[in-house]
Amino acid sequence: MALCGPSRDSSLDVASQARRRRWWSLSTLGLLGAPVFVHMRAGPGPSRTLLRVRPELLDNQAVDEMVTYRSMKERRLRQASHQWRKEGINWTEEEEETMDDDFVANLKHGTNLLLNGAKEFPPWADVRAEHAERGHEWMEKFSVDDIWRHHCVVPYVADDWRSVLDPLERIVDKVEMAFSAVTHVKNVLDPSMKFRKAYRKAAQARWNIQRRLRRCDRFSRAFLGLLAYDQNATEAQRRAAAYLMILFEQDGVNLQHNGIYRDDPDAFLELQKVRGAVFNISLIWDQNIDRDMESRAYLIRDKTELEGVPEWILKDAVELALQAGYPKANLETGPWLISMHDSISEGVLKHAKGRGLREVVHENRARIAFLGGSGKGDNTPMLEQLLQVRRRLANVVGYATHADVMFTRAMASPKQAYGLLSKLRQEALPVARYEAEELRKFAKSQGATYELDVYDLDFWRERLMEESLGLKEEYIRQFFPLDAVLEGLFHLLGELFDVEVREEQNELSWAKDVHFYRLVNRSTGGPVASFFLDAHRRAGQKRRGFWASTIQGYSELLGDRHGPRRPAVHVVCDLEPPEGVTLLTHQELAKVFKAFGSALRDLFCQQPEGLMSGGFGLELDVLDMPAHFMERWAYDARSLRRCSRHYQTGEALPEAAVEMLAQSRSFFTANRLLKRCAMAHVDLELHSDYDPFSDLNVYDLAKLVEAEYAVIRPRVQDRELCSQPFNSDVAGAFYGDLWSQALAMDIFSEFQGEDLGVVGQRFRSALLHFGGGRAPGNAIQEFLQRPASFSSMLLDLGLTESAKMRAAEAEVPEEQDVVSFEDVYPDGEEDEDDSYAEFEDY
Repeated sequence: MALCGPSRDSSLDVASQARRRRWWSLSTLGLLGAPVFVHMRAGPGPSRTLLRVRPELLDNQAVDEMVTYRSMKERRLRQASHQWRKEGINWTEEEEETMDDDFVANLKHGTNLLLNGAKEFPPWADVRAEHAERGHEWMEKFSVDDIWRHHCVVPYVADDWRSVLDPLERIVDKVEMAFSAVTHVKNVLDPSMKFRKAYRKAAQARWNIQRRLRRCDRFSRAFLGLLAYDQNATEAQRRAAAYLMILFEQDGVNLQHNGIYRDDPDAFLELQKVRGAVFNISLIWDQNIDRDMESRAYLIRDKTELEGVPEWILKDAVELALQAGYPKANLETGPWLISMHDSISEGVLKHAKGRGLREVVHENRARIAFLGGSGKGDNTPMLEQLLQVRRRLANVVGYATHADVMFTRAMASPKQAYGLLSKLRQEALPVARYEAEELRKFAKSQGATYELDVYDLDFWRERLMEESLGLKEEYIRQFFPLDAVLEGLFHLLGELFDVEVREEQNELSWAKDVHFYRLVNRSTGGPVASFFLDAHRRAGQKRRGFWASTIQGYSELLGDRHGPRRPAVHVVCDLEPPEGVTLLTHQELAKVFKAFGSALRDLFCQQPEGLMSGGFGLELDVLDMPAHFMERWAYDARSLRRCSRHYQTGEALPEAAVEMLAQSRSFFTANRLLKRCAMAHVDLELHSDYDPFSDLNVYDLAKLVEAEYAVIRPRVQDRELCSQPFNSDVAGAFYGDLWSQALAMDIFSEFQGEDLGVVGQRFRSALLHFGGGRAPGNAIQEFLQRPASFSSMLLDLGLTESAKMRAAEAEVPEEQDVVSFEDVYPDGEEDEDDSYAEFEDY
């Protein structure tokens, strides 16, 4: 009996048909489970040996069933273990348990944790290096497709703002959100080498997308046409088009229209070469700083060497020693690992009685990423190459210097930038000489037999402040527990901006001590923004420092049926671990306020044009204005009263201490201001007048400029240039931090009355609401109802007190160990004409 057999065909010979009938008969028997003996014959001749065959191997259906139910699962898992990095699969929990511990799911586009958008924010705690790498690979592929599609369509819709800008907003937002999530994970969760490599690949993908977008000359022509012919556009739309045109042209999109390609066929290749060099050097710059920062640490076993250093700094040093592999490290017997992080090094310079330790710490801080001037890990050759390729890049795209490129995106002109530095030097230098002489006298009265050097100034300033103002950090710190500081800060935000800060539980918090808050309008009850606060340091995971970073910006285009997408930010601090009550020094309190100030532009932005949301498109030298504005409140007596409460008794900070803390802002600050001015001046010189091929190297130039601003001879061996952010987007515009502070102090002067809410609402609506969609000069003038004046900064820092100025001129001895520009070039004439420093005319 045959259940199934071959179709009869006259073309088949009898032997073939017989063999087929025998096969199907055996298959039928095999289905019944009986053993089958196959009679193998190879052509004519004697029969071969009978082979015993399992019946299920002779039937196609049986073979399919066996493969499906017995081995397919194991086969899939074996294949997946080799290919999951390439494709990625959504796995069930059962299948995940069978895989290795390093298995990472959800790598494909659409299911990648960074790209799928299934939750309000990315699940940072679950993000792995594979997500960052594969996600940006897919994002680069799809973004380039989106750019090309829009590039083809834009000539046909070039007369409509929405059709031109909305697709660009979608492309840019997707790239920036994914990259900011990867950057955040690297900074607070996973600093491993594996994730750092993934971060570099993500940065490369983001850079490739930006280059591809800015090579599209059709976009530039569309922007130009809209600006020229559409007079009904909003200010934000016109600023967005103008800002993007600047970026496109500085990337060389219109070189062919200037005839450069015809005259120099290698210009395009040269452009790609120098642009890639700038990107690569920028990555290497940060890597060198991070590596050298980790290696420059001193293990101290004798506690007498740390005499004077406060206990909370020693605790941090013990934690670092434990992390470095000293399991018996403790607060009493050590050892203590002194790193170059600000939280430790600044405390040592302010409090360590051992002058040798202060000198070692200062010298190492001033030589981070400097390893002799050459070789791997040294930023000296990186800086020289960076200056060369930036100048070459500026020349290719039609500018004389890199500084000229930066001033196209700045509020000030070069004349005004130099004028600000000249004015600050003119006002601060006599005061700094007076302060240095006072510190010398005080140190001598305390038994110091040495001449003060730059690493002695902070120590003796702290001692003089303790004696003059009665402020000791050990005492002040007891009145600033973290909960009281946040309570006062949130009360200030509510009073200024009419919002309420509400804490909520959020499953996306990446650590148990990370808190989530929402800002809600008090008057309407509507949502405003949200933020995560990561206040405490975590050894081995989190980068040290205080900063704020954007999660997402305000967008009406990318909202949902509930309304526009609300902004969200991270606020990250470097406070002691949450073991009991977290106490803050006043300096740490000011840094917390400044970090929140950095987030104000995003938190209170309601700009309908998403490309101008927050600080995007805003002039570089006004970006930090809200940060300096909030930092100033840390020295305001009203804020200090709200933020202070004894961590044990609950008593308020004594009124005398409040007043002294408010006065401490202007206590011997001229030397610090001059140091900032000197670095800003060096930055301008390096990116404008400096010739990388001259005999004068970067350090010679830096020392000559520093000598103009110094009251104590600059140390020849210091190499601060190697650790400055010359690789960042603000290189060539370091003066912008001083410019922003000057504007912030003028704005803060309007808050001296009692009705803070009215002034705060004007500040929010005029300076924060529009993000980068409004010219900051017009917005500031509207808020102040007058042109901005930088004299408020001089008053705030105590640099215009006539009595102190007269004392400075009278008491400075004639013989000083000061090197000035005139000493180096005696025939030169100092420019005493201050007429060009008309800051009000920006």
